[in-house]
Amino acid sequence: MGPMMQAMAEHLRLTNFIMNVVTSDVKEEDAKQRARDSEGPSISWIVGHLLGYRYDMMKLLGQEKANPLAGTFGSSATDGSDYPSLKVIVAAWNGAVQEFDKVIASVGDEQILAKMGGDGSPHGEKTVLQTLSFFLWHESYHMGQLGTLRTQWGYRQTSDIAQEAAKTTA
Repeated sequence: MGPMMQAMAEHLRLTNFIMNVVTSDVKEEDAKQRARDSEGPSISWIVGHLLGYRYDMMKLLGQEKANPLAGTFGSSATDGSDYPSLKVIVAAWNGAVQEFDKVIASVGDEQILAKMGGDGSPHGEKTVLQTLSFFLWHESYHMGQLGTLRTQWGYRQTSDIAQEAAKTTA
């Protein structure tokens, strides 16, 4: 793994850690509760949405893998009645993490600096690096949403539980 991917991998590992921490205590009825007067995303939708993007990143890096929950979450949130349980979604996330770790292990800087072929980038990015940077920002954006929903539904703040979990795994 090249130094550029190594830096991104650290960011991804932190997201993986926090994802498991912030979902571990959420009750199923809260996981499917939607923000913004039932118009916005739910915790379940956010995790499933990000799962899809992890598979998009693997494809971008040349390793297309099958998302076990492909097509479940769509581009916008629904009432969640057809979503699997949060435990199933998080298990799928953790499966994707294992697959993704294998993919990025062999990614060198030349691959990251390569120009994008065709029109495969989300917002007109020109290189793999620019697209990966967008994906990392996108994950961070939605992780913030998870933290907001946690506190809105009465759960402890992400920063508090993440710090406690980090101490117990250190």
